[in-house]
Order: sequence, then structure tokens, then C-alpha cells
Amino acid sequence: MSNNTKKQSLLGKTPQKRKAPVKKPRNRPQTAPQPSTKPTTSTPAELPVKSKKWLLITLAVIFAVAIIFPKPTLLTYKKLGLVSESIYWPGVFGHGRKLLDSNLHPQLDEKRNALYLCADLKAPQSCQKYQLIKNNGFFAALTSYI
Repeated sequence: MSNNTKKQSLLGKTPQKRKAPVKKPRNRPQTAPQPSTKPTTSTPAELPVKSKKWLLITLAVIFAVAIIFPKPTLLTYKKLGLVSESIYWPGVFGHGRKLLDSNLHPQLDEKRNALYLCADLKAPQSCQKYQLIKNNGFFAALTSYI
């Protein structure tokens, strides 16, 4: 008579038997549909109204963001006959102003048509004054950047 030995792996775990999947009987569709006794909560006419409402809200938020946040402009300025163009980012509420191609701190004075570029904001002696020739809009800055 021989003894049946169980298979054992090196880590001490034994192989487990897999269970056979249980087959569920298929339900056949009924030939005659039964009238539903539950009232419907939404009609097809209400669904487009909700989607239009969310669309209008989304467009209003995008429009408000486009108006509130600053947009870059293309500045053309000169000093001693040297003309230059740079993209100017006005910053949020005056903080974070910068020229994209310079490490200097810009201060734009549109009333006097002047652009001041300062190496240090605390020392006014480090500022240089440039004459502002053109202040183009957002699309000019976009085409210049591309």
C-alpha cells in the first residue's frame, strides 16, 4: 500500500484547486411588454434644457476668466535709435510683470509712452527709460511668439 503525498512548494504553499464557473440560466425576453406603473422623472424635453444650462454656465465662466486674467501684449520700444520688440506680460493685479526675453523688471507707463526696465526694483538708479512706440494686442503677441 502506498501513501499519497501532497505536493508542496518551496515556500510552503500548496497549489489550490480552481472552482468551476457557475453558469446562470438566461432569461428570455417577454413577447408582450408590460406597461410600467412607475412615473418617469425626466422627459426628453427636459434633458436638452439641462445641457444648454450647463453649456451657458461653462461659457460664462470661460468668458469671465478671459476678461479678468491679464493677456500678453507685444511692445515695440526704442532707445538711442535701437528698436526692439518684446512680449510683455502685465501680471495679475500688477504683480509678476515681466518681459519674456529679459531678466529685467519692466514698468510700463502708457500715459507717458515710456517703458522702464530696472535691474533692481528697490534702486531707482538701476532703471533705464525706453520710448514706447507701439503697444500691440494679444494676437500680435501670439503670432510673434509662434
